[in-house]
Amino acid sequence: MAEAAPGPDVRKLLEEIKRNISWEGFQADRVEKTIQEALATLDSVKLHFLENCVGCAACAPSCPYYYVSEKYGPVEKAELARNIYRKEATILGKLLGPLLNAKKPKSEKDLDTIVEAVYRCTNCGACYVSCPFGIDSGAIIKSILASIATKSGRAPTLIAVFDVIEREKLFLKIPSFMYIWNEVMKKAEQALGKPLPFDKKGAEYFLLVNMADAMFYPDAVIGAMRVLDRAGVDWTLPSKPFAFRPPIAAVIGLFKQAREMLKMLNADISKYEPKNVVLLDGGFVYPWLRFQMPKVLGRRPSYRVLHIVELFEKLIKEGKLKLNQTDDKVTWHDPCQLARRGGVTEEPNFVLSAASKGFRKLPHHGAESYCCGGGGGIGCMNMEMLEQMGKLLGVSSKDLVAGEKELEFIQKTAEHWTIAVKRKIDDIKKSGADIVVTACPVCMHSIAGGAQLYGLKTQVRHIAAYIGERLQ
Repeated sequence: MAEAAPGPDVRKLLEEIKRNISWEGFQADRVEKTIQEALATLDSVKLHFLENCVGCAACAPSCPYYYVSEKYGPVEKAELARNIYRKEATILGKLLGPLLNAKKPKSEKDLDTIVEAVYRCTNCGACYVSCPFGIDSGAIIKSILASIATKSGRAPTLIAVFDVIEREKLFLKIPSFMYIWNEVMKKAEQALGKPLPFDKKGAEYFLLVNMADAMFYPDAVIGAMRVLDRAGVDWTLPSKPFAFRPPIAAVIGLFKQAREMLKMLNADISKYEPKNVVLLDGGFVYPWLRFQMPKVLGRRPSYRVLHIVELFEKLIKEGKLKLNQTDDKVTWHDPCQLARRGGVTEEPNFVLSAASKGFRKLPHHGAESYCCGGGGGIGCMNMEMLEQMGKLLGVSSKDLVAGEKELEFIQKTAEHWTIAVKRKIDDIKKSGADIVVTACPVCMHSIAGGAQLYGLKTQVRHIAAYIGERLQ
């Protein structure tokens, strides 16, 4: 990636972010305000999650961070939100207090415990599908607790920076980002051997390439374009990115800002009147655009949202996408947001079976797939990511943390990830696959890092890159 010098926009951004972030101390008034705001968002579904857990801990073994410590089991982490709810919203909790574990954070240590719970949860949904009562502890942890943590000042600085960069579209003003974007588009044009079909109105398929797509898997961006071009479909893409990784505000519990981002993104897309919007990102971007967008808009968008692997399946079945079938020992890792929360489980198997006679499923796949341990912002909690992003922004990695306490938290989180990822790596080893194909930048980074850590020789590829190289 290209290095940059810090521009005035970056300096101003960092100064504004750091005014709102504080990893030290305990501001009681600020915490109390955030609790009231978080509880004001409760609906009937969240109330079910808060009121009907019996504490059986059937969810515990499903969580990758349970293997770091039993205190990181979903029921234990979500209990922190239930404690607050009982104290504030139930009569018995108000009357009996500690006897019912009804209590609110009252110290720096209490707030730190909440922050730790938030960043030992990937919101993978495995606890939800394993709970006999259908309780989604991850949804409680990543909504109520994350909102309290961030609005109290305990947000990871790097993610807060990218949230503002996205919502204010600063990536268009930062030279290193646009250099990456333009280089990817230039290489894609060379690969296709003709000008790219930018900004067409009314196209059948609108390939929504975001800034993070171009940064983390440029070969997938190019692979997707090669497939669309070879399939002969009517397609287009934006000449400039609309967003970084939308809505990144959701990762740190800023849901009002996430909804505002979705409205802005919808306005940008709608100008081009596409029939279908195709995503490369199988992480949180998919369920937010696919399922949350209609709720945010109060209506269905004028286009259908689908992931690139769903389009690949359709094109193969229609005979428009023909592949040179190989003998690759290849497997598919289900991104939690695409599979468990999005229901896209069979399409990747169909596509990869068409691409290779050596395709095999992982021992744990589909809704039962093991999480890679990197979601929910955890994938950004390491020195490698801080240094890479610091170079892009033209600042030191130290400028992307709020101080020693946040730095220690990041280092501890990275250590815990090394334990959480092992179960995934062991599952891949059992499959005997040489290539792991998936569709989420965090999964790709986490699995590649885990493979290196535990001595597993395997390639990790995005589905669009893999299929784009096997066209007839």
